[in-house]
Amino acid sequence: MKKFSFSLQKVLEIKEQLLDNLKIELGNLNNDMRKIDMAIEKLRLQFSDINDEFTHKSSVSITVGEMTYYKMLMEDILKQIERKQEEKQMLIKKIEAKRLEIVSMNMEISSFEKLKEKELDKYNKALIKSEELFIEEFVSNKSMTNEYAL
Repeated sequence: MKKFSFSLQKVLEIKEQLLDNLKIELGNLNNDMRKIDMAIEKLRLQFSDINDEFTHKSSVSITVGEMTYYKMLMEDILKQIERKQEEKQMLIKKIEAKRLEIVSMNMEISSFEKLKEKELDKYNKALIKSEELFIEEFVSNKSMTNEYAL
């Protein structure tokens, strides 16, 4: 009997390769998320430093121009933080969508693997049956040759 061959093996391999690609994409998205989180934290620290500096100068003596400068600078940083947080929200949606794609691909691969197992089981049963038939024929032929030899 010929060697077992899963008829959809190429499809299964392509699905597994697609799954690997999806996982890489998810890793890249998670990496982007870490970068955004770090950028937000950096902006918050920058805002805190400028606010502390403004508070310190306000307690000593500050001109109207300096006050306007600090106010504009802090507003700009807050807007940057807001934009980064919007980016983060969009990225969270992309990550969730990618996770759903991965789950879906895992389910597809699982169904192909179950089908492969069923085909292999069917193949093994057919192989056992053909071996049993071969043994029966061999024994039958052997007993016939023994009868003719006598």
